[in-house]
Amino acid sequence: MIWFKRVLALAAFSVVLYLFWPLIGELRNAAGLFIHAKWGWLIAAVLIQVLSYACLTELNYLLLQPFEGKINYWRLMAILPTMAFIEVAIPSAGASGVVLRARFLGRGGYTPEVSTFTLILESIYLSTAMLVVSFSGFWYLLHTGALSSRQTALLAVVVCMLLAVAAMTLWAGWKRERAQKAVLALSGQWNRLASKFHLKLSSPDQVVARVDGFYDGLAQLGRRSRIPFLIFSFSRVILDVTSLGVCFIAFSYSILPGILLTGYGLMLALSGLGALPGGLGLADASLAVIFARLGAPGAVAVAAALAYRLIAFWLLRFIGFINWQVLEARS
Repeated sequence: MIWFKRVLALAAFSVVLYLFWPLIGELRNAAGLFIHAKWGWLIAAVLIQVLSYACLTELNYLLLQPFEGKINYWRLMAILPTMAFIEVAIPSAGASGVVLRARFLGRGGYTPEVSTFTLILESIYLSTAMLVVSFSGFWYLLHTGALSSRQTALLAVVVCMLLAVAAMTLWAGWKRERAQKAVLALSGQWNRLASKFHLKLSSPDQVVARVDGFYDGLAQLGRRSRIPFLIFSFSRVILDVTSLGVCFIAFSYSILPGILLTGYGLMLALSGLGALPGGLGLADASLAVIFARLGAPGAVAVAAALAYRLIAFWLLRFIGFINWQVLEARS
């Protein structure tokens, strides 16, 4: 499975690079757009990203509340960018971020199982919000007839792929016994790989215990209303999309809401195929390609993509690096 994902990531990156090649000539024009950009809108994009991360922090804060342990809201807000930084600094398919999260939350009395469980739930809620937002943009474009037949067919294929992945995930996790079998199968594949490189093997009993802990925690959270979780999940995603739209406005281009939402969803789908954290490289190039293909001028698509990634990706991880130093010094 690991090699399959790497091959898929390489194939996706090759396609995006091929499509991005005609936009290389637009880099000089994009640099000119930055000189004449409306910097007030770019500052607004930064502030919107801050609000977006505040919603993400509140979502995590709500998920942690039912469990034994205590953490300050602002400390939690400092931990999340630190996770984002460490996942880039130490690429490990997200494992480095999981370990760092467990380390810092452990100082507040939370167990590693609770830390991992709440992270999984955060991913589920955010993925749901991203799918809904992306599909709403696709529906908007279909409803208004803004897509050509070729674009409609391509987006329909992507939508079907995303629905298939979501359906398989939902089917696997619907029942505890089924989830245990799926996780044990993955654990067996890990043990075969780990034995070749003399890595630590996973115990089937520990795997089953962690799955049971996940479902026990799910039952505990099930007694709470899901509305606040959904509100902050959708707020996080919608504010993130808004910051992307504001980046286009900063370069004097008003993008249609449907194209903005659809392009955002496609960027997330391609980022998930990336071999590096956050879709590094693949997301940067694909964002410009997607919006250029959806009708935005090439120079504007490149400039808006660079501005958004600098704000939402690199600035966040720079702050995460500073937070990491501060958190470790205080410990």
